[in-house]
Amino acid sequence: MDRLTAVTAQFLRIGVSFERVAGVDAREGAPFAAPPLTEAEVCCFLSHRRCWQIIADGPDQYAAVFEDDVVFSHDAGSMLLDESWVPRDADVVKIETFYNRVRVGRRQISAMSGYSMARLFGQHLGSCGYLISKPAARRLLKTTVSLKAPVDVALFSPGQMTSARNNIYQLMPALCAQAMFWDGAPPTQIQLATRPHRNKRPIDRVRVEATRTFGHFRNWSFFATQQIDEVPLRLPRAGEA
Repeated sequence: MDRLTAVTAQFLRIGVSFERVAGVDAREGAPFAAPPLTEAEVCCFLSHRRCWQIIADGPDQYAAVFEDDVVFSHDAGSMLLDESWVPRDADVVKIETFYNRVRVGRRQISAMSGYSMARLFGQHLGSCGYLISKPAARRLLKTTVSLKAPVDVALFSPGQMTSARNNIYQLMPALCAQAMFWDGAPPTQIQLATRPHRNKRPIDRVRVEATRTFGHFRNWSFFATQQIDEVPLRLPRAGEA
């Protein structure tokens, strides 16, 4: 089953329509080099930028972006069809889980259908599923003309200014995860690519820590946070994944 067929089946299963945005195909090579990113990471980032451009130019205040290896929870449809639960100050809402430890705010905000949200303060990588506001899409387009990190790092790493400037929320449980977490899922081009070793320069380490500190002050996240072992996913029903 190819990627388009698989992702179409996922959206049909949860009863949500989607707009396909043609990605930049890594098999044809990246249009330019952007070390330390691999060709696949460059193409992935440019594909997300295409989505951000559509959102920035479109009429909607928020839109959801998904990669083509997404697997949805069984009740994701009701959440995606109603944006009333999205906090008005949210720039990005991460609705995916990468099944790793993550630091979030202690204050929980109730959402519909038994979901809740908290501010995301720690690194939680993965760009398979997220909501983004029109203003945030516009800002990201301006600040990512030069690609310096993979797209999920740019979005969800507090050491990146592209992330530290945004109000980011984490939905719990998550609505989706990458298919690589399910048995038999084929690897993506990014997972197959060999990343060249690159020693981080001292100035780069200083920039990351300075950005992380800026984010802490901006978000007042030195206190009132908690570490959770992983963001859970409401699993698809048997036979649906």
